[in-house]
Amino acid sequence: MSPSRDDEESCSSTRFLLPGVGDTEDLERYERGGLHPVHLGDRYDDGRYKVIHKLGAGGFSTVWLAQDLMQQKWVALKIVLADESPSVETKTILSHRVASQCSSDAVFVTYARYFHIDGPNGRHLCLVLPVLGPSASRLSHYMGSRIEPWLARRAGYQTARALADLHAQNLCHGDLTTANIMFRVVEFDRYTEDDIYRLFGKPETGPLETESGETPGAEAPRYIVKSLDFLSSETDIISNDISLIDFDQAFLISSPPGKMLATPMEFLAPEVAVGRPASPASDVWALGCSIVRLRDGEGLFSAYDITSPADLMRGIIQALGDMPASWEDTLFDSDGQPTKDPAKGKPVWKFTDKRPIKERVYRIWDNPSSRASKSTKALAVSQGEKVDQVLDWESHKPYPRCFLHKFWKPTAIKVGDVYLPGNDDESDNLLEALPKIPEDEAALLYDLLSKIFVYEPSERVSVEKLLDHPWFHMDD
Repeated sequence: MSPSRDDEESCSSTRFLLPGVGDTEDLERYERGGLHPVHLGDRYDDGRYKVIHKLGAGGFSTVWLAQDLMQQKWVALKIVLADESPSVETKTILSHRVASQCSSDAVFVTYARYFHIDGPNGRHLCLVLPVLGPSASRLSHYMGSRIEPWLARRAGYQTARALADLHAQNLCHGDLTTANIMFRVVEFDRYTEDDIYRLFGKPETGPLETESGETPGAEAPRYIVKSLDFLSSETDIISNDISLIDFDQAFLISSPPGKMLATPMEFLAPEVAVGRPASPASDVWALGCSIVRLRDGEGLFSAYDITSPADLMRGIIQALGDMPASWEDTLFDSDGQPTKDPAKGKPVWKFTDKRPIKERVYRIWDNPSSRASKSTKALAVSQGEKVDQVLDWESHKPYPRCFLHKFWKPTAIKVGDVYLPGNDDESDNLLEALPKIPEDEAALLYDLLSKIFVYEPSERVSVEKLLDHPWFHMDD
């Protein structure tokens, strides 16, 4: 069967080949109005900042580790898409005021200064930010990585404390997710450029080649840089403390936004999903979602098929039961967005099965190497020996020993002779063999979440009252 026209157009629109350096920025955005091409050693702002490594990339920017040659310290340069730079600049200036008025310590992170870069793809906003470590989303991501329970509780409490400080200033974050909870780094400025290479290795690069075989023009870099991996170092420089970032969606409690928040569906409160105003209670819901992700590695509402508010409400109904009577007239259009127009919307259809939160909490599985358990007798934790004989050896290689008390990699765990997650048929059985969350902790965590995950915002607990909850203080 010949390819459809849409398929042909899709193929023809792909200009670049993947460079083989793992997850990267969207290479197709190296175009007019898109990303700025950056090379190692580039200098910006009249030579003040020298690029040393790549820290990561998002939908609207790339982020680079750079030396501030004027102040002799390390910074992160966030270089924004040219087309998005004007709107991002406006939002960033407003969010800077929010972060600046809340606290003078490192919990609320904002830019130190900003400047502009004029390049082949246009004029780009460049924010100068402090260097932070990996996000909670990166460190607690199902089979990819997990956080040890004590650190999950600590990060959860610090996030709640930061949120309470925001609310005390009559402000809502508006976009609280695990991607915006960042672990700090310890005394980063004491390292030299050579130290950075010793800790993390020299940057890996892959040539940027085109589908057509033509040499890319000035709009694209000559090569793509693999992002620095803080978990690759034999020295742990990741702090036990977190910072909150990204205040672009922040708003005054007294002036909630008229449009729906741009919060990812996984963290969106149900009242916002049905078209009602956001509030501090919406932040609290997002906090609850973040706590589950921190402790469990997977979100309550992170299923691949939850892509719209209607999808989200189906998942929430599975967990909490039917919506309040006053919400039952909520309609959703064909895109899953809430609408008040009966001609365009229908009530949400529901799944017949239930997925109670309590059941989910008591099924959280933990690191077998950290807990003595009858179920661990058949388990063997890979420490790297013979791992290179496995086809996908990199994913089964455990984190360096310096991280053993903080983070662990589920795919480095063996149940018998099989690495997690196994194939589709055996995955559930392998997970059942892992030790589960201790019952005393599960009871406390469920009690905490039951106060958060309620429909009516007025009945949801305030973050200030959550701070004394015993789950946060199990390690005191």
